[in-house]
Amino acid sequence: MLKILWNTVLFSQVTVCAFLAVCGSAIASEAPDSTQAIPNQNQEKIADLTAENFPAIADPLEQPNTSSEPMDQVTSVSQLSDVQPTDWAFQALQSLVERYGCIAGYPDGTYRGNRALTRYEFAAGLNACLDQVNRLIASATANLVTKEDLTTIQKLQEEFAAELATLRGKIDTLEARTSELEANQFSTTTKLRGEVIFAVTDVLVGDGEKVRLPLSPLNPFTGAPRERFREFTTDDQSTVFANRVRLELLTSFTGQDQLKIRLTAGNSAHPARRAPDNIRGFEYGPNPVTAYQSGGNQADVARTNEGQQTFQDISTLSANNTFGLTALSYEFPITSRLQAVIMAKDGEHMEYVPTTFSLFDDGNGGTRSLSILGQRNPIYSLGGLGAGAGLTYEFSDKLSLSVGYLAGTAENPTQGNGLFDGRNSVLAQLTFNPTRNLSLGLIYNKNYQVGSPLFNNDVGTSLANSPIFLTDKYATNSYGLSALWRVNRRFAIGGWFSYTDVKSFGGTLAPGTPFETRFSSSNADIFSYGITLAFPDLGKEGNLGGIVIGVPPYVTSAKTPSPFDEPQSVPGNRAGYDTKDLVRRIPDRTIPFHIEAFYVYRLTDNILLTPGLIWLTAPNQSNKNPDVLIGTLRATFLF
Repeated sequence: MLKILWNTVLFSQVTVCAFLAVCGSAIASEAPDSTQAIPNQNQEKIADLTAENFPAIADPLEQPNTSSEPMDQVTSVSQLSDVQPTDWAFQALQSLVERYGCIAGYPDGTYRGNRALTRYEFAAGLNACLDQVNRLIASATANLVTKEDLTTIQKLQEEFAAELATLRGKIDTLEARTSELEANQFSTTTKLRGEVIFAVTDVLVGDGEKVRLPLSPLNPFTGAPRERFREFTTDDQSTVFANRVRLELLTSFTGQDQLKIRLTAGNSAHPARRAPDNIRGFEYGPNPVTAYQSGGNQADVARTNEGQQTFQDISTLSANNTFGLTALSYEFPITSRLQAVIMAKDGEHMEYVPTTFSLFDDGNGGTRSLSILGQRNPIYSLGGLGAGAGLTYEFSDKLSLSVGYLAGTAENPTQGNGLFDGRNSVLAQLTFNPTRNLSLGLIYNKNYQVGSPLFNNDVGTSLANSPIFLTDKYATNSYGLSALWRVNRRFAIGGWFSYTDVKSFGGTLAPGTPFETRFSSSNADIFSYGITLAFPDLGKEGNLGGIVIGVPPYVTSAKTPSPFDEPQSVPGNRAGYDTKDLVRRIPDRTIPFHIEAFYVYRLTDNILLTPGLIWLTAPNQSNKNPDVLIGTLRATFLF
């Protein structure tokens, strides 16, 4: 085959050489046909080109133009007396004469290369060369494999039979390993994914205010009469420079699964998560309900959890920049349609359910909304953090069902704790995507709490997180709806609604003490809703503008457990709430609003800058509390 290719190349060379050797003179001397009129300008160009490129060729009109003289075949260019090695066509003639033997000379041993060539002579010469090349190709391929070649190959096979057998075995092994690699084209790998947040934030309006709140007429500890009102002061909040670091080790064993290990450190936590060194987030909006039953001390009155920002989510760690494990989970497919997630540490329901109806949800990261409320429907926060598992089954590209279970004290073997006896939460979600631009989610969350905040103190008013006494055991049934409509590629509308029905089982307050008091069951109703406006690629590709207008979880009714619904409770004639509904103890009660605006500006693919404002109206559901305005400038580094 190589010989054939080589001879084909030679054939091309012959054709070109023959053309170069003979056509120049023919073109220069040929007169135009009487039926073809060649413009004078073109004739001048041809004449100039001939004179410039072929100065050694004489005027062809000076030579006789006859083909009557017989020509003999020459075998060497040296036989031609009028061809010199210095001639421009010497090498071409040498190749045609000596290699292919298809050029003839005159009887007197001359070539007469400067004579004119007719079209007939050119065709005859070219045809002779082509015939010669065809004969050479035929003779070269006639015996590509001879009998002697076959004998030699057979002898080599016999001499190297052992080596060939070994080689064949190695090839079989390689083929088997190749098949295995093709079937499992993956090696165990671990990737590091990091996020670092720097945030300068401050309470611009609403701190340093004095709020006059009503007190019970009797001292809750002695039962003695006391003043009916007390001023509660919220300290001035200083501008802070907060940070949070998340490092995630993501390991895959099959290419379809993922083991996630998250390490977190930060220096800012929200008020309900005070660190041992008392570092906490902003405080504002005292709780009128706890103020009513307090001894009048500032420290006895809780502040609201509203307006907490994503960088304040450091799980249960101290806010002293100490790294700790804040997430440990393993996600893997069971079938092509069924996906499973096992959460061993600080798991959340949002980890296994599709959240396609929120453009602001990044897992409380630093690339979307400023606040935790702006991330997603608060129904996912019910029950707090825990260990458990979640499943998502895709019926089709448009419909999926997710179910999950989390236990808050799964690692604790004592009575009333563990995987099933302690705080736990069961969530189910039906996700429906009828079109590419519309996503809907129906959510149900059944939660069992034992003396812990209902929404993990991440979102909501103080009363919404503690609608009944924290020492009480209670259960909740929550129903939610989330939706997102992508109007176009640069605008989307989202929203959520949730209702939570709280039922307590009664219990004992301060058991084993002189203040021990048994109380009855109670119930409460909690609502939350909101709308989000997203502006993807605002200003340039990769940016995101966002507006959140929402109502954090707040209580519309909360039955006061007996005997605390009386003016005086027993024993010791201590003060009660003197109402059947705790919400009535909120002066100037109203619906609290959370209004947020932010703009994520992408400096590079890995650096984001987010300025924004959070406006809280009537913190802790009371117009007595001044509105709060929080300003934040957040920088996020991704790697």
